[in-house]
Amino acid sequence: MIIKNKDGCQDQIDYLSDLMERDLPADKKGLIERELKNLYSGKKGEETSAYYLDFDLKKTKNWALIHDLRIEHDGDVAQIDHLLIGRMMDIYVIESKNFNYGVSISDDGDFSFFYKKKPYAIPSPITQNDRHIRLLDKFLTDNDLLPKRLGITLKPYYRNIVLISPTSRLTKPKKGIYDCSTVMKADKFTERLNLDLDENSLKNMVGMAKIISQKSLCEFAEKLALLHKPVTIDYVAKFGLKDSSNVVTELVDDYHVNPPLCPKCNKEMVVRNTKKGKNIGKKFWGCSDFPTCRGVIDITLPDTSSPLCPKCGENMVKRTSKKGKNIGKEFWGCCKFPKCFGSIQIES
Repeated sequence: MIIKNKDGCQDQIDYLSDLMERDLPADKKGLIERELKNLYSGKKGEETSAYYLDFDLKKTKNWALIHDLRIEHDGDVAQIDHLLIGRMMDIYVIESKNFNYGVSISDDGDFSFFYKKKPYAIPSPITQNDRHIRLLDKFLTDNDLLPKRLGITLKPYYRNIVLISPTSRLTKPKKGIYDCSTVMKADKFTERLNLDLDENSLKNMVGMAKIISQKSLCEFAEKLALLHKPVTIDYVAKFGLKDSSNVVTELVDDYHVNPPLCPKCNKEMVVRNTKKGKNIGKKFWGCSDFPTCRGVIDITLPDTSSPLCPKCGENMVKRTSKKGKNIGKEFWGCCKFPKCFGSIQIES
């Protein structure tokens, strides 16, 4: 059964695509472009693995599947691509990798991916996943989340799995210091799972004492999924764009008005462009904290003959009443709305 699907990253992609269209230095655009490529690549790898996992496991009640689980504990973070939990408390912690041209593992356990036939060393995803497992185990133990049977906490058995695309080349050593059998193509995982189940069936009955019901499995997995902490990235700060007038204060230069505050979170808004739909190309006010906040306001430019706001002295813009007895009628509204609610009626 599928407990949680992967968080969407389209908001981040839209935001970064919007940054790419702005007048930024070439080095900044290079960083943004690389970030976009990483997002697309990671998205593709996780979707490929999720497809095979979902196909084989979505109908069973004996396994609970969580996609994209991010936990925070004691100042550390574990970003787990896929978590598969069984009724015998077998927990598969699965890392997805997308290598277009293949990956090679040396006898010493060193990983390299290939690009244009050249190898490039990368950190070991096995070691990376080991860190995730240690943090997950500490998180579950410290928060007393593990199921109990007859008052005794059931200890899980963790399995470290790394999946790559079925179309990628995978070269593993026949012997070495690492057990590289945990690295496999995504379409081979079910075969590995069935082998593990066959091995378990040969063990003594002691293991049967820790089996939990389908209901307990579902409740445990759902409780864990609710503790997921979605990542929020301040891309303006990450790429050092705080001082870029084209990102933060483009609106002042283009429209000679002070930016309004977001009606949802009260942060300053910036000018954005509609990417699709009937209003494609049209500018609008969007929250500077996007994609965390998705507050928007239509842009209404100040009239050169507009009066000054009687409350704060700023320029006023024409707005249209959206409700009440004056619905559909135009009026002068302060450009600082919603911080200032100054208004003047327009005589017909």
